Amino acid sequence: MDTAFYPHHHRNRSRAGLARAQLYAHVVEGRRLTSKQIADELGISIGAAASRAKRGPHPLTWESLRLARVPTNSKDMQA
Repeated sequence: MDTAFYPHHHRNRSRAGLARAQLYAHVVEGRRLTSKQIADELGISIGAAASRAKRGPHPLTWESLRLARVPTNSKDMQA
């Protein structure tokens, strides 16, 4: 395919990929991150990172994501 005939072809494809990534982005301490980026930071699988981000507590922090289980009260988060 000659891009001279389709000047917007490449631009539209990359934009669609960015839009799809934003659907699965999570906000951790003010930064938008994908599940893969969270998984790489924590050293866990992508599925585990997605489930930890989904379960909360919200707003997400790195400390809350590092915990394997959800704390029963806020005092457990500080310990």
